[in-house]
Amino acid sequence: MTTTETQKGKRGFELNIHVAFAQGLPREQALATLLALEGFRVDLYQPHPHAMPQAVEVQDVVPSARLTGPLRDAAEVRAGLQTLLGGHVRFLEVGVRGFLRSAEGQTEWMPWRRNVVLPRSGVERVAFEEGVKYVLE
Repeated sequence: MTTTETQKGKRGFELNIHVAFAQGLPREQALATLLALEGFRVDLYQPHPHAMPQAVEVQDVVPSARLTGPLRDAAEVRAGLQTLLGGHVRFLEVGVRGFLRSAEGQTEWMPWRRNVVLPRSGVERVAFEEGVKYVLE
């Protein structure tokens, strides 16, 4: 999986994909699943060890992830989304989201202008419009 360097002191738009797995996956399996969409920064969301009494047991479980980065090839991203929806994924949220990044590297995401809910089979209808979030469930 490719990771890109965060550029500081910048504003613009980036592809933002939130992936919710049908059930928590082991870290390695979650990363392998996300290989359907290469070239993006990956943030795995895992339960905080102090939030769960059985933290030792759930520490390696990943319920969801976020991928961010520039939109390079819309057709390639749609193919990756379709692959994800055919596997361990419960739903996806995908869109081109505005951001402001400070000189220190802190990112502030702009609110979505509009949400569009589509069936899992509606990946081809994702238009990658700036500020529009598509929910595929």
